[in-house]
Amino acid sequence: MALYHQVKRELIADIQSGKFQPGKALPNETELAQRFGVSIGTLRRAVDELVADHVLLRQQGRGTFVGQQDNDRFMYQFFKIERRDGTREFPQICLLAFDTARASADEAQALGLRGSARVLRIENLLSLQGRPVVHDRITLDGALFSRLTREQFEQRPGTIYELYQRAFGVTVVGADERARAEGADPASAALLQLPVGSPVLRVARVARTFDRKPAELRISIIDTRTHEFVSSASAPP
Repeated sequence: MALYHQVKRELIADIQSGKFQPGKALPNETELAQRFGVSIGTLRRAVDELVADHVLLRQQGRGTFVGQQDNDRFMYQFFKIERRDGTREFPQICLLAFDTARASADEAQALGLRGSARVLRIENLLSLQGRPVVHDRITLDGALFSRLTREQFEQRPGTIYELYQRAFGVTVVGADERARAEGADPASAALLQLPVGSPVLRVARVARTFDRKPAELRISIIDTRTHEFVSSASAPP
């Protein structure tokens, strides 16, 4: 393993352990290089990769900070729904269901679980410009989020991913997404105010934390009559 990869792993371990807190600045480069026993160049290469992974954030003239899952990052990196005229807004979220169950075969495969492990199943309805647009079905590993309650989830002050990060030390750094067109099932059709079988976009997202470990399975059913799913591969501003 290259030396900078070892430094990267140690930095990740410090973030996961809470030594470096979300939103807080890292120690300066000299201090970190001395701590890890490496050159400034090696340290910078490790930091550069973590910045590219959206784990760290550089602020000109201020330093390097541990990224936090606030509204701005959620809207930039993970929420990809916008009106056809380009209007983007943070969704209004209504919690529909919060239950525990045994994982289905598909859920277990997506989350890397063995057998019929316990999972949390959550449903949300997301509205934009005052109308329902997205029906989300979320599945979480019950062991990873064993202390998560309905009240805690519903009354979170920030985004869902911010809750994962601050309360459970689970930082979502990326996601794999697969999209396809299909007909709306009766449950989604009723929530989205569509006739059953109407064309909708189904997006399956597996959100991943460090080392590509799955943290969340989310199935989003999207009404695309006035909104689009927009994905950009450009670098962050």
